[in-house]
Amino acid sequence: MALGSLEGRGEVLLTGLVVGVATLALAPVLLPTIARVGRPIAKAAIKSAILAWETTRETVAELAEVAEDMLAEVRAELAEETAAARAAGVAAASGAGEAAVDG
Repeated sequence: MALGSLEGRGEVLLTGLVVGVATLALAPVLLPTIARVGRPIAKAAIKSAILAWETTRETVAELAEVAEDMLAEVRAELAEETAAARAAGVAAASGAGEAAVDG
């Protein structure tokens, strides 16, 4: 009567119980096999992850270096443009002063 109150889910619970008991019974036989097969797979996955991490780290370092180089170039160009603008401003101001004196 207790399983009937579960509205048809009793079969699912019974199947789950049977699978759980079977797994426990077969665990001493299956675990060494799973460990023997799974260990190389796990090691390969860890190696792949380490290689991917190293490659990504190197790529990010190279991108950071390129960005730093570009930033230095842009700062140098801005300094040149600022110096040229100041020189043009000084030349224009001195030319205007000479014109006023001549006039």
